[in-house]
Amino acid sequence: MKDIGQEVEDAILIKEYLAGNDQAFTMLYERYKALLYSYLNRLLDNDRPSADDLFQQTWIKVIDQLAHYEDRQQFSAWLLRIAHNLTIDWFRKCGRRSQYEAGSLDDTEAAVDPPDRNNEPWRGMHREELEKAVSDAVGKLSPELREVFLLRRENISFKEIAVIQKCSINTVLARMQYALKNLRKSLADWKS
Repeated sequence: MKDIGQEVEDAILIKEYLAGNDQAFTMLYERYKALLYSYLNRLLDNDRPSADDLFQQTWIKVIDQLAHYEDRQQFSAWLLRIAHNLTIDWFRKCGRRSQYEAGSLDDTEAAVDPPDRNNEPWRGMHREELEKAVSDAVGKLSPELREVFLLRRENISFKEIAVIQKCSINTVLARMQYALKNLRKSLADWKS
């Protein structure tokens, strides 16, 4: 999570850019380009050409909509919300909508009991093996579950993820729980 000073700086940079200082936008871009590209690339399962395209589209949309940004929310959450919406549009256009929505859960679905942590499947794995196994397992998650997992890994709060995904916090929590359950299962399958 970014500190208060970071947020103040973002708000100042946005105001400066809107007042005509292009270098202020360059600073915002430099600050968030890695976060955005990593988010898109992982969400799109390492489809780099599509991630590149959506990366550019996101920044174009940010420039177009920056005057409407409300500084009561984190700029990073606002930026990722734009990327999320463009990604959904991309899935629809490419005919992958059903795949994206397949991971959808609503608030009424039952929560899964927490797992027994004493018998985790990755105990005893070498670091390289574990990184590869986790990367492969994350790639197998439905896009919505993958998105929640990756955003939490970037220290985005559940509340901000709910805003990004346009759903309730309970839905985000359930998605995270299902993502972790699926990752544990994939890692157990991989280990055996």
